[in-house]
Amino acid sequence: MQKRRTCSNCLKGTPININGDILCIEKGVVSADYLCSKHRFMPAFKSVRRRVNTCADCENFIIFDTLNVEDKAMGICHMFTVRKYDGKSRRVCSKFVKRRKNKVS
Repeated sequence: MQKRRTCSNCLKGTPININGDILCIEKGVVSADYLCSKHRFMPAFKSVRRRVNTCADCENFIIFDTLNVEDKAMGICHMFTVRKYDGKSRRVCSKFVKRRKNKVS
């Protein structure tokens, strides 16, 4: 059975609960059975694993204990606090900036 291409199963569409329409990134608000040339099928949910960012992944987080970074990342946030906490257990705030990987050659 082949899936029918519609905006209801498109990666770029978000359902609107009020009237059943779809909010498309490309076209705006469209009906659920609309189809445009930019259609992309939504991937299977089993194959999609979204990485959850933590404070330890932020540029503003300063790590103090670098011996066991895999287990715990004890440090402070440069912007908000002076109290040490585990950066791997706390989710990111609204000021999150992705930490750049330094390439050492």
